Amino acid sequence: MALVYIEQVEEMRVNQMQQTHEDEIKILNDIDKLAFLQERGEATMEELESKINAYLDHVKEHFANEEKLMRKYDFPKYDMHKTAHDMFLEELNDAVKLWKRYENITKITNFIRRTPEWIVLHVNTVDAPTADFLAKKMDQVEG
Repeated sequence: MALVYIEQVEEMRVNQMQQTHEDEIKILNDIDKLAFLQERGEATMEELESKINAYLDHVKEHFANEEKLMRKYDFPKYDMHKTAHDMFLEELNDAVKLWKRYENITKITNFIRRTPEWIVLHVNTVDAPTADFLAKKMDQVEG
Protein backbone atom coordinates (compact mmCIF):
# COMPACT_ATOMS: atom_id res chain seq x y z
CA MET A 1 0.00 0.00 0.00
CA ALA A 2 1.29 3.44 -0.89
CA LEU A 3 1.59 6.39 1.44
CA VAL A 4 -0.13 8.66 -1.09
CA TYR A 5 -1.53 8.19 -4.60
CA ILE A 6 -1.39 10.62 -7.52
CA GLU A 7 -5.14 10.09 -7.94
CA GLN A 8 -5.65 11.90 -4.62
CA VAL A 9 -4.50 15.20 -6.09
CA GLU A 10 -5.96 17.37 -8.81
CA GLU A 11 -4.36 17.15 -12.22
CA MET A 12 -2.43 20.30 -13.04
CA ARG A 13 -2.99 22.29 -16.22
CA VAL A 14 0.74 23.09 -16.20
CA ASN A 15 2.71 20.00 -17.24
CA GLN A 16 5.79 20.97 -15.23
CA MET A 17 3.73 21.16 -12.04
CA GLN A 18 1.98 17.87 -12.80
CA GLN A 19 5.25 16.04 -13.38
CA THR A 20 6.77 17.51 -10.22
CA HIS A 21 3.85 16.30 -8.13
CA GLU A 22 4.01 12.83 -9.67
CA ASP A 23 7.76 12.64 -9.00
CA GLU A 24 7.35 13.84 -5.43
CA ILE A 25 4.64 11.31 -4.66
CA LYS A 26 6.84 8.53 -6.04
CA ILE A 27 9.74 9.64 -3.84
CA LEU A 28 7.51 9.77 -0.74
CA ASN A 29 6.25 6.26 -1.41
CA ASP A 30 9.81 5.05 -2.00
CA ILE A 31 10.88 6.51 1.36
CA ASP A 32 7.99 4.84 3.15
CA LYS A 33 8.83 1.49 1.56
CA LEU A 34 12.57 1.84 2.28
CA ALA A 35 11.88 2.82 5.90
CA PHE A 36 9.75 -0.31 6.32
CA LEU A 37 12.40 -2.49 4.66
CA GLN A 38 15.21 -0.88 6.66
CA GLU A 39 13.37 -1.59 9.92
CA ARG A 40 13.22 -5.25 8.86
CA GLY A 41 16.90 -5.30 7.85
CA GLU A 42 16.04 -5.62 4.14
CA ALA A 43 17.36 -2.20 3.10
CA THR A 44 20.38 -0.25 4.27
CA MET A 45 20.35 2.99 6.22
CA GLU A 46 22.40 4.50 3.37
CA GLU A 47 19.66 3.67 0.83
CA LEU A 48 17.04 5.28 3.05
CA GLU A 49 19.14 8.37 3.80
CA SER A 50 19.94 8.79 0.11
CA LYS A 51 16.24 8.74 -0.80
CA ILE A 52 15.41 11.19 2.01
CA ASN A 53 18.12 13.55 0.77
CA ALA A 54 16.70 13.26 -2.75
CA TYR A 55 13.30 14.22 -1.32
CA LEU A 56 14.76 17.26 0.46
CA ASP A 57 16.39 18.43 -2.76
CA HIS A 58 13.22 17.75 -4.73
CA VAL A 59 10.97 19.75 -2.38
CA LYS A 60 13.29 22.76 -2.48
CA GLU A 61 13.49 22.64 -6.28
CA HIS A 62 9.73 22.04 -6.55
CA PHE A 63 8.88 25.12 -4.49
CA ALA A 64 11.54 27.29 -6.17
CA ASN A 65 10.23 26.38 -9.64
CA GLU A 66 6.61 27.10 -8.70
CA GLU A 67 7.59 30.41 -7.14
CA LYS A 68 9.56 31.36 -10.26
CA LEU A 69 6.53 30.65 -12.46
CA MET A 70 4.25 32.62 -10.15
CA ARG A 71 6.58 35.64 -10.26
CA LYS A 72 7.03 35.39 -14.03
CA TYR A 73 3.27 35.49 -14.64
CA ASP A 74 2.42 37.91 -11.80
CA PHE A 75 0.29 35.49 -9.81
CA PRO A 76 -1.79 37.74 -7.51
CA LYS A 77 -1.71 35.36 -4.52
CA TYR A 78 2.05 34.77 -4.70
CA ASP A 79 2.72 35.86 -1.09
CA MET A 80 0.10 33.49 0.32
CA HIS A 81 1.37 30.57 -1.77
CA LYS A 82 5.01 31.27 -0.90
CA THR A 83 4.13 31.48 2.80
CA ALA A 84 2.61 27.98 2.61
CA HIS A 85 5.84 26.73 1.04
CA ASP A 86 7.98 28.50 3.64
CA MET A 87 5.99 27.05 6.52
CA PHE A 88 6.28 23.52 5.13
CA LEU A 89 10.04 23.95 4.54
CA GLU A 90 10.49 25.20 8.10
CA GLU A 91 8.77 22.10 9.49
CA LEU A 92 10.75 19.87 7.15
CA ASN A 93 14.03 21.52 8.15
CA ASP A 94 13.15 21.13 11.85
CA ALA A 95 12.55 17.40 11.31
CA VAL A 96 15.89 17.11 9.51
CA LYS A 97 17.68 18.90 12.36
CA LEU A 98 16.17 16.50 14.90
CA TRP A 99 17.14 13.54 12.73
CA LYS A 100 20.74 14.74 12.45
CA ARG A 101 21.10 15.91 16.06
CA TYR A 102 19.81 12.68 17.59
CA GLU A 103 20.94 10.39 14.76
CA ASN A 104 17.44 8.96 14.78
CA ILE A 105 15.98 8.33 11.33
CA THR A 106 12.43 8.07 12.70
CA LYS A 107 12.50 11.83 13.39
CA ILE A 108 12.36 12.42 9.63
CA THR A 109 10.46 9.32 8.49
CA ASN A 110 7.63 10.10 10.93
CA PHE A 111 7.41 13.61 9.50
CA ILE A 112 7.41 12.28 5.94
CA ARG A 113 4.66 9.80 6.77
CA ARG A 114 2.50 12.70 8.00
CA THR A 115 3.01 14.84 4.86
CA PRO A 116 0.45 13.24 2.49
CA GLU A 117 -2.42 15.06 4.19
CA TRP A 118 -0.64 18.40 3.71
CA ILE A 119 0.34 17.59 0.13
CA VAL A 120 -3.17 16.58 -0.93
CA LEU A 121 -4.69 19.66 0.71
CA HIS A 122 -2.04 22.04 -0.69
CA VAL A 123 -2.14 20.65 -4.22
CA ASN A 124 -5.93 20.57 -4.39
CA THR A 125 -6.64 23.96 -2.80
CA VAL A 126 -3.54 26.04 -3.58
CA ASP A 127 -1.60 24.52 -6.49
CA ALA A 128 -4.62 23.68 -8.67
CA PRO A 129 -5.96 27.28 -8.78
CA THR A 130 -2.39 28.52 -9.26
CA ALA A 131 -1.89 26.14 -12.20
CA ASP A 132 -5.18 27.26 -13.73
CA PHE A 133 -4.09 30.91 -13.54
CA LEU A 134 -0.61 30.12 -14.90
CA ALA A 135 -2.01 28.01 -17.76
CA LYS A 136 -4.27 30.88 -18.86
CA LYS A 137 -1.36 33.33 -18.72
CA MET A 138 0.91 30.93 -20.62
CA ASP A 139 -1.76 30.46 -23.30
CA GLN A 140 -2.07 34.24 -23.71
CA VAL A 141 1.70 34.64 -24.07
CA GLU A 142 2.01 31.76 -26.56
CA GLY A 143 -1.27 32.44 -28.37
